[in-house]
Amino acid sequence: MSEHQIIFKPENRTVSAPAGLSLMEVASRAGIHINASCGGEGVCGRCRVELLSGQLRSESGPGTFFTTEEYAKGFRLACQCFVEGPAEINIPPESRADASLYAQAEEHEAITLDTLNPLVRNLTVELTPPTEGDNLADYDRLVLTLDQNHNLAWPQLELAALLEMPTTLRENGFSARATLFEAPNQPARILELSSTQAAQPLYAAAVDIGTTTVWARLIDLNKGQPGPARGDLNGQISFGEDVISRIVFSGKGDGLARLRERITANINQLLDLLLTEAGLSRNSLALIVTAGNTTMSHLFAGLTPQNIRLGPYVPAAATWPFLKAAELGLNVRSSTPLLIFPSVSSYVGGDIVAGVLASGLYKQPELTLFIDVGTNGEIVVGNQDWMTCAACSAGPAFEGGGVKFGMRAAPGAVDQFYYNRADRRHTLAVIGGPGEKPIGICGSGLINIVAELFLAGVLDQRGKFVLQAAPNLIRQGEDGVEYLLRPQAETGLDRDLVLTEIDIENLIRAKGAMYSGYQTLLESVGLTMNNLERVIIGGGFGKSLNLANAIAIGLLPELPIEKFAYIGNSSLTGATLAALSRSLWETAGTIKDGLTNFELSETPSYMDYYMASQFLPHTQSDLFPRTLARVRGEAAS
Repeated sequence: MSEHQIIFKPENRTVSAPAGLSLMEVASRAGIHINASCGGEGVCGRCRVELLSGQLRSESGPGTFFTTEEYAKGFRLACQCFVEGPAEINIPPESRADASLYAQAEEHEAITLDTLNPLVRNLTVELTPPTEGDNLADYDRLVLTLDQNHNLAWPQLELAALLEMPTTLRENGFSARATLFEAPNQPARILELSSTQAAQPLYAAAVDIGTTTVWARLIDLNKGQPGPARGDLNGQISFGEDVISRIVFSGKGDGLARLRERITANINQLLDLLLTEAGLSRNSLALIVTAGNTTMSHLFAGLTPQNIRLGPYVPAAATWPFLKAAELGLNVRSSTPLLIFPSVSSYVGGDIVAGVLASGLYKQPELTLFIDVGTNGEIVVGNQDWMTCAACSAGPAFEGGGVKFGMRAAPGAVDQFYYNRADRRHTLAVIGGPGEKPIGICGSGLINIVAELFLAGVLDQRGKFVLQAAPNLIRQGEDGVEYLLRPQAETGLDRDLVLTEIDIENLIRAKGAMYSGYQTLLESVGLTMNNLERVIIGGGFGKSLNLANAIAIGLLPELPIEKFAYIGNSSLTGATLAALSRSLWETAGTIKDGLTNFELSETPSYMDYYMASQFLPHTQSDLFPRTLARVRGEAAS
């Protein structure tokens, strides 16, 4: 089969590709990211590229995603174009991923432990040397000493430790440092035997495997000190930006292996970076604890997730057996254990169990709503006595999906917006600072824009523009009625930056899925929003969430602001706590078993609540009295 040279701009990378291969696949194989919310199915329109020269066969023409003029200029969908000859391709800013926001190390959230009892520890063992009258075998001598002197009955010995044992014992006068892994309900394991004389750094890594981002941090187990965290975009996003797209892709050919390779590479790169910054070797890592949603955990382990999306929605694993990190492709020593946080159901995963652990919800008397806002928004309601949970299929709007100029939070994304009723003008702020030109709208920016326009009377409760409120900015566009955010000359795009009524509809559906989920869970236990005493928001999205605006659109319940708390990356914090405490790792299992899962799609009242939530902020005015008073220009009581 003939090969053709494809040049990708602005990277200026030249890739050799066979005829007939899709441009999306060519880029993916070369490690060049092009946005694709739908995983290359041709339905999201986010893999927009520009054919500068050459030959491509395109299976989509002007229409849904391009005007006739744009198509004539060479704009195409990468997933719908196929190599026919040499070509030069430009990937515009809105189609590229930017991981720069995750390049800076982040300090850990506040972590408090009553006692330090990590899952891995070093123990000095003093053995009685053998004599002619006492020729007990080395291994038997070791385990007998551990049993008699340290209350460790017949711990398992890893092969690496067994091979080290004869030499280590004799070189150190039958004294040795044993590196022990001790998890609840499992036999203790001796991971390594080493000299007691040399310094022995002992570290764990906590990893949050998110659908969009991956975060990791090192933890000094000797001192009980977590270090700063590093993050990166999840490399799997080239195959789809939501779990359903990735499940579908995993079932195609070598899709599962490719998805697993991407996430393994992500984690290895982050661990290498953290170890280099700390001046440590890979041998210093004695434990890895991961937390992720059910699909992400399956893909990392190389376990098929196909049944997660098929009734009766049964994952292959909810709790995980003892695993070794090296066997899953991580670049650490062969004996390093790997723990994966347990899941509750197909769509309430280990990241939520870790989040509940980090939040302390499970041990507090206050009735609490815990929220992780995202494509598959998860919610927990409860306190120290009981907990219920559910997953809301909110869709990708909170991460820029389904929005004409939607994008993840990255330089060039509009994240702040202010509307002045007096002069009918607005100002906006862009991630990256004053010199950065806007190229799209991130999830938090979308919420802020819609809230400001609604509160100013530019949008009505149906999410439709009120023409007379801003006649200079509201107009008929190619996708219906739209609001002009910035003209082309003031953007980094080749066209105007606008917000459409379709974008607003998608946001209303997403926020409605979340809010009706809260209502359904509360109703299931005979409670209402008025009974809530706390609302805890976890996850990366919550960091940039404007609480007042999230309430104004009906994403969050209308409660006093002091009842809300943001706890950062609760999944990563939960994994950190588990590494530092055997008892907290055991508590994670108790949390998982104590969460009662509700399938919202099978709960009749959910759809009623969902339909009622498809307005700004809601059809029930008594749920949002202060917000509606602001819309009317009244002073909220």
